[in-house]
Amino acid sequence: MKEMLNKVKLRLPAIILLAVTLLFWGFYDRYTAAGPVLLDEPVLADGFRLRGNCIQSNGVFTLTVSGDGKAAGIRFELKNATDYSVIRLAGRIQTEDVVCGKHPWNSARLLLIQRDSAGKWIPGSHSLLSKEGTEPWTEQVQEFDVDPNAASVEVVLEQTGKSGIARFDSVLAQPVKIRDSFIWFRILFCLAWAGMAILYFKRCRLDQRKLRILILLNVFAILYGTLMPSEWIEDVSNGLKVKVEQFIRKNAERKKAITPPVRPAPANPQVAPKAPKVPRKSAEDSQIDRFNEVVGSAHLAGHFILFSSLCFLVYCSAWAEKQHPVFYVKVGLDILLFAAVSESLQHLTMDRTPGLSDWLVDVYGMSLALGLFLLFRLIVHFVPGVGKS
Repeated sequence: MKEMLNKVKLRLPAIILLAVTLLFWGFYDRYTAAGPVLLDEPVLADGFRLRGNCIQSNGVFTLTVSGDGKAAGIRFELKNATDYSVIRLAGRIQTEDVVCGKHPWNSARLLLIQRDSAGKWIPGSHSLLSKEGTEPWTEQVQEFDVDPNAASVEVVLEQTGKSGIARFDSVLAQPVKIRDSFIWFRILFCLAWAGMAILYFKRCRLDQRKLRILILLNVFAILYGTLMPSEWIEDVSNGLKVKVEQFIRKNAERKKAITPPVRPAPANPQVAPKAPKVPRKSAEDSQIDRFNEVVGSAHLAGHFILFSSLCFLVYCSAWAEKQHPVFYVKVGLDILLFAAVSESLQHLTMDRTPGLSDWLVDVYGMSLALGLFLLFRLIVHFVPGVGKS
């Protein structure tokens, strides 16, 4: 019992700082108003473009798509929005039997879109809420950077699924800017966590572990992925998508060039013509869609792989050091704590926030690592000649 209390005391500074980090940044708003509210609880008359079945009652917009599949949408122009650098968009959405259309974005959505002087849509992050199926009221607030080339900014409420009802409420748009105090609080917490890392480097005796180099490299990879700006991640994923799409299409064109064309059979007047076939998605388009789905989930895959490898390396190092079985439980709890800490550090970035789902993926990766390690131990123990010099 005394030893257990000592172990808890050993980790108490990190647990306290973790709690302080989550509580402080959970309540602290790093943004402050940079100008007047641009849109607040709008009405239908404020919309400059309406389509489909759109009504408003008691401040709630209801967009309905019936069996004819005609999309519904309302657009609100944010006047003078291009005078600012950041726009905060907030709103709530509720869906009822919304069936997603051909593309994932054919659903119920609340958007902030930007257009250049020619009226062309400027690509980038623009979706605040996107739902399908039947979902209860969901609220979200997010900040969007205004593109330097933007000539106009619009808030869009839309239901572009095959069918269903979408309701929107409490829509608000306001220009904001970073608080002056944010940079100082950020520096303070960075220094606190840097000091904690130095403290636990000695307490956990990472400099004495058998596989310390591999373990530290794994830790640095996790921290790098945690603190990397989302803009970098998006640029890398978009660039990779473009490269792969070009490769797939060029490969498809090359195959078509070397494949002799199939001559159509001569027409037979006695046979009735077949009904025209419904055009289907090409094989290369299907490959591109599958790859884009993989890239979209690469963030979670990174969490899973990095924490799997970290846990496996730490267990292997403990085995090489002939640690007591209790050590495996203790070190597993330490890695769980590190996973929570690494998620909380995203509060110190400009455009990323921690999520429970990411932490759960870390736990799944650790569970896999534990299973692989136990399997490895069984193989070494029961298979003759394995693990023996």
